Amino acid sequence: MNIDKYYDLPFSTKQVYAAWTCPQTIIPPATRMEIDPTVGGHYRLFIEEEDRCSRAEGLIFAIEPERHVRFTWERDRDGEITEVELFFTPTQNGSTLRIRHFGFNKQETRDMHDTGWDNYVTQLSQFLQKEDEAA
Repeated sequence: MNIDKYYDLPFSTKQVYAAWTCPQTIIPPATRMEIDPTVGGHYRLFIEEEDRCSRAEGLIFAIEPERHVRFTWERDRDGEITEVELFFTPTQNGSTLRIRHFGFNKQETRDMHDTGWDNYVTQLSQFLQKEDEAA
């Protein structure tokens, strides 16, 4: 069970990649991120709520700045370790972001992440728009 999504964004590959790999880019519902964007690096994405803290984490095992990132993904140490692969491709009007997320064991988990990526990219676009307006 896999996810393979394409998003056309009005931002350069440099902007999208930089936002994706920067610990200051906090996209709700996340509240904090730690990342070492290098091969062998680790990341942790935290969702802190009043009564609990959830997190996604994994290891980065391929990275080409502004072109490609590949990492493992595990949510709340649930034992379902999947892989995510990102491709950043320049276009005439900005860039295309391709997200491949694969290795799911459960349809329910796959479907939750499918919707989650749409929400994340929408909020990432809003974040980048605000960055552009502030510049």
